[in-house]
Amino acid sequence: MKSNKTNKKSADEVEVGDLFRSIGKGFSNIISFIIETTKLAFNILIGYAVFIRRKLSYFIAAVLVGGVLGVITDTIVPTTFIGSATLQPRFDSSRQLYNNAEYLNDLASQGDSVQLALFFNINQGKASKIKSIKMSPFVSEVTLLMEYNNYVTELDSIVAAETSFREFKKQLQVFDRDTHTLTVESTSQDIFPSLLEPFISSVSEEEYFKTRQETELQNLSINDSITTISITQTDSLLSLFEEVRLIEAKKEFSNGTNLYMSNISDNNAEILLLDRKIALTERLEKIRQNKIEAINVVDVVSPFPKLGYQDSSLLKNNKIRGLLLGFFLVNLIFGLKYFDQFIMSNAKK
Repeated sequence: MKSNKTNKKSADEVEVGDLFRSIGKGFSNIISFIIETTKLAFNILIGYAVFIRRKLSYFIAAVLVGGVLGVITDTIVPTTFIGSATLQPRFDSSRQLYNNAEYLNDLASQGDSVQLALFFNINQGKASKIKSIKMSPFVSEVTLLMEYNNYVTELDSIVAAETSFREFKKQLQVFDRDTHTLTVESTSQDIFPSLLEPFISSVSEEEYFKTRQETELQNLSINDSITTISITQTDSLLSLFEEVRLIEAKKEFSNGTNLYMSNISDNNAEILLLDRKIALTERLEKIRQNKIEAINVVDVVSPFPKLGYQDSSLLKNNKIRGLLLGFFLVNLIFGLKYFDQFIMSNAKK
């Protein structure tokens, strides 16, 4: 019996030892892989540095030529200015806004200044300076997280557990956002303010959206009137309770218990009326807020600037583009040359 226990203990020790040796071997393999990868990357970097050193004159010449071409491009090509406006569409009009922006962007891409001039009610010369018109959703991660939280709380617990924040973002369409950005590119710096009103009118003057807006405003006005009357009636009842309390306070009652019970009943009713008034007041505030939002089919959160601005990012700078293009072309030419030599050397074997 003792021998069996000893053998079992020895077997357990062997298994634990094998486990630790396997773990140690795994760590050793990972460390070796990292070291070898680092060596390979370092050798590639050194090799590329040697290549640049040997062909330095070609790189300098190509970069200089690219920079000069960038300067020439800046001189010949008109400067492009950007203007952005932030919009909040109502009554599900965001899809129509995107459709109109896509249509106008196609006209700008085709250089159809005639149709652009008719749409924006501007002269054809100004219309020809419009280069692109695009809509994009204004997305805030904080807002998305709040929407995700509200969305999940309304779901079944099992479905909610299976719906991640990433999946929630994937299923959202651009039209589902509350706020959107209209971005226009033009070679004219002061054209932007004249574009916003025609663009918004192209949607807000549509009969479908006008009808929805009018219906919404009528319903809100009716609800406003009903809620205001209810608040007035509640105030009247509260005033009546106050008058009754004052009258009863002046009377002399022989039974104090009945007075006490009456006061409790009156207080409960008054509290219910106060709660009702608070609820009605909050409801009225929300109705009037909705009325403000329904005044326009498309609200302008921030309009176009009076003057457009230039995109100052490095990749939009023609001089930087020229330098990078020259550097890339030298790499491409010599890369193709060495690749051809490699193919020919293998073909001769």
